[in-house]
Amino acid sequence: MPENLLVSASYDQTIKIWNIADGRMEATIQHNEGQVNALSLTTNGRDLALGAWQKVRIYDVSMSKDPKATIDLPKNVTVVGFEISGRWMYTGGDDGACRIWEMRSNQLVANRTLSFTPAQVTSMVPHVNQTEMFISTNAGQVIVWDVTSNETHQLPMPEKLGLLESVQKLSVRPDGKRLSGITNRGRLLCWDVKTRQIDPVPNNRFDNIIQNDKWYGTLINKDNEDCRLNNGYGLSCRYSSDGSHIVASSSGPDIHVFNAETLRQVATLRTDCEWNWDAIFSPDGKHIFSGGSDAKIKVWETATASRVTHYEGHVKPITAMCINNPPPN
Repeated sequence: MPENLLVSASYDQTIKIWNIADGRMEATIQHNEGQVNALSLTTNGRDLALGAWQKVRIYDVSMSKDPKATIDLPKNVTVVGFEISGRWMYTGGDDGACRIWEMRSNQLVANRTLSFTPAQVTSMVPHVNQTEMFISTNAGQVIVWDVTSNETHQLPMPEKLGLLESVQKLSVRPDGKRLSGITNRGRLLCWDVKTRQIDPVPNNRFDNIIQNDKWYGTLINKDNEDCRLNNGYGLSCRYSSDGSHIVASSSGPDIHVFNAETLRQVATLRTDCEWNWDAIFSPDGKHIFSGGSDAKIKVWETATASRVTHYEGHVKPITAMCINNPPPN
């Protein structure tokens, strides 16, 4: 298999593996058990994990036919991921449980579990130190879980959150200093990981972000009325590999790119389709891959925000994507 891979899943019940270098489809995995909610590759691209309804399946990418391992869980699995060296993996979902899995005697065993029931887990992402896990739930919580000591700490949230507003996706900057999240109302939030506080954004560095005791990193319009970073339901946010930019997608047709220091919007990708489930920087940060309701994987040049090509192969909307060798998020 090529060194750098992109994997996509679709409502058409297929998972496709693409060569990032030339856009060639390398393999197709059939998945006839409903929607795939989450995908994750090990850094070396050898193993692929998917989360779906009551299932986690792990595939050897070089074989890409039958799963090498299956985990049965009570409800919908919305989060899967691997520790950076592939020594353990994590899962989360609608049962409210975060689990850390290790391979023992050729079987995956959950050696750590943290439950937020009846809340549902919406996102999990490891800190770059690989001993702490950042977790968000649909109850409006963002938690730091030390998987070694099994201790937890709740991060503060802005007071001005809407009714039932919660973080849907989290991302850690590659240097480990900041944590960002996108809410189901399209609000982009950012925390200072060292101080465990919402990261302040100085007013004098730009004009279109308002910062006070209640609002943090919130885009405002010319009339100073509160508005959202995305139109619609926030779905994904990810850092570039050098930590300089954040890309955020939503149920709306536009994908936004932000300066990670100032949270100033620097580019808009006009996708011409709704429900862009994910947007991911290439490992070198020069391109962005997006996937949404038109079943195409679009490739954008980061510097110009222009679409350079697209991959075709799916026939129904794309629901999840991942790449290997990404920034640790």
